[in-house]
Amino acid sequence: MMFRKLCNREGTPTVSLDNDDLRLDGIFADNGDVPANQEMHVQRVGEGAYLVRAVDDGSVPDVSVSVDDDEELAL
Repeated sequence: MMFRKLCNREGTPTVSLDNDDLRLDGIFADNGDVPANQEMHVQRVGEGAYLVRAVDDGSVPDVSVSVDDDEELAL
């Protein structure tokens, strides 16, 4: 489990995402830079819990989480 530090960036709290994970998802540009226009959707899902999703062509991807064998939770 990797922990990231909450940082203050010009008055805005930020957390860095792992470069390798972003590469796996194809978010890095061909030259290895994060595209300047890449939007991310941040959603508070509970106390101290946040979900970050990359916006693609104006849409936020659905996420479903298995709660148990008979139930799924869609976020």
